[in-house]
Amino acid sequence: MNEVSEINERILGRIFSEDVIYERIKDLCLMGSRFSGTDSEKEAQDYMLHFLRSYSVYVSEYEFEYQGWIRGDCSFEIESSKISQEFPAISLVLAPSTNGETIEGTIIDGGGGSETELKRIQDSIPGKLLMINSGDTEEGWLHRRIKYANSVDFGAKVFVFANHNPGQLFPTGSVRSNRIGEIPAVGISKETYELIKEIIKKEEVVNCKVNVSNETPKLTSKHIIWEIPGEIEDEVIVIGGHYDGHDIAQGAVDNAASIATILELARLYQRFNYVPKRTLRFIAFAVEEFGVVGSTIYTNDVDLSDVVAMINLDGLVGHIPKHITCCGIEELFTQMNKLKNQMLYDPKISKNIVTASDNYPFFLKGIPNICIFGEKPDPRVGRGYGHTSADTFDKITRLDAKLSLAFAFIFIDAFNRMEIMPKRLSESEIVRILKDAKLEDQLKLLEKWPFK
Repeated sequence: MNEVSEINERILGRIFSEDVIYERIKDLCLMGSRFSGTDSEKEAQDYMLHFLRSYSVYVSEYEFEYQGWIRGDCSFEIESSKISQEFPAISLVLAPSTNGETIEGTIIDGGGGSETELKRIQDSIPGKLLMINSGDTEEGWLHRRIKYANSVDFGAKVFVFANHNPGQLFPTGSVRSNRIGEIPAVGISKETYELIKEIIKKEEVVNCKVNVSNETPKLTSKHIIWEIPGEIEDEVIVIGGHYDGHDIAQGAVDNAASIATILELARLYQRFNYVPKRTLRFIAFAVEEFGVVGSTIYTNDVDLSDVVAMINLDGLVGHIPKHITCCGIEELFTQMNKLKNQMLYDPKISKNIVTASDNYPFFLKGIPNICIFGEKPDPRVGRGYGHTSADTFDKITRLDAKLSLAFAFIFIDAFNRMEIMPKRLSESEIVRILKDAKLEDQLKLLEKWPFK
């Protein structure tokens, strides 16, 4: 670290001498999932507002309407000449109900769910219940919503999403963004998936019955927004992260711990009278887990002319090594590599483009953006225990929580003190970056391609 001010040293000292960040994470997790439309979401909103106001932080709220979804019962049964058994399963978010009826038919395996894999069995898919695993595909990693869209396009009757990680964990996640999907979708464990595949191998035809009951009301939610005025007040850096989790878990890593981090930054800034170079606008985003809905509505509605950059914290805590993605922006990538020696410890820095988190709507407005998350030691695990019931606070150590908070503090300070911010992108530059990364077709499937 170079030229760390006395205030910065005192803040760092406080971070490592206290256990406050870990307790803040547990506070948020013990409320429940903070899933959109639940009582725990409202409790989290009230908690943040009370916390920030207790430290005399000016805080505001941004309310909006979205397509809600409330989980109901789900049954999943397999029948063959050798077995007739119901297996645990859950509906995926924004998947439709079966309207009181049981959907029945042959279940088949579609592997990773890429277009390449599904084309090989395309004649077998229409009208079938299609199993797709959450692991890598023959085309590389694909988001769950892409796999769902592919399954719909190939004519599947039900999307059966299987975890590729062991542990009897049922994956969840949204199938569309701010709208109800076309076909029912259920999540099953890796163990159930492997068993069904083996039965299919031996018997060729296996019958499956699915019954799902969900509710789909229109709901409202809100972002919680606060600012730390800077020396340059009319240049704003947005620091964001989503506070909602999935209703089956605490959502500790994804993303309670990141919210605890930005709340702690607010407390420390006020406690030590920290004045940033540029104004910091913190946003705790709602309804991210429904397909990055909340931040998309926000960026399409508010004036962002004073925003010079956006830093998104999604999964910041949970793994001590950090990964900073620069969204394909060459200038930003170069600047981050120059900034590396000022960070608390060396992160991985890449040009990766994160399109399924709250930085992406800012990117679509041409705003230079970064997504920071903890880097898993083995990328093959994908989300790991994320989006399952195992995403709980006990997966986070006190050391990880403190190091992640300290990393975020030092990074935001160093980023903010850069003499020149990366320039905004024109629409043609945004399109070029996405096309060069071969993301156009995927983003169209995700309904995240707003260009003509």
